[in-house]
Amino acid sequence: MVDFGHHEWLNFSRAFSYLLQKYHITCYQIEEYSHLNQSYLSRLRSGQMANPSAETVVKIGIAIAHCNKDITLLEIESLFDACGRSLQKR
Repeated sequence: MVDFGHHEWLNFSRAFSYLLQKYHITCYQIEEYSHLNQSYLSRLRSGQMANPSAETVVKIGIAIAHCNKDITLLEIESLFDACGRSLQKR
């Protein structure tokens, strides 16, 4: 299990996969709400593609939240942290 309190070591693929698994969400569902191509989402999930744009991470975070209202802001923020981005003002 991923500890979102100590997620500096995560990569985007692991964080994304963890959240999809934890909340029983498919790439197809993310595609429906984010309008991102399912094959692109699958490549992000598998690690074949890394470091998505901030806009892509926002779309994915919103789609996950739309699919499951139990996700926390900390978990969505972990997606940003995992690809070297931040929701925090620097």
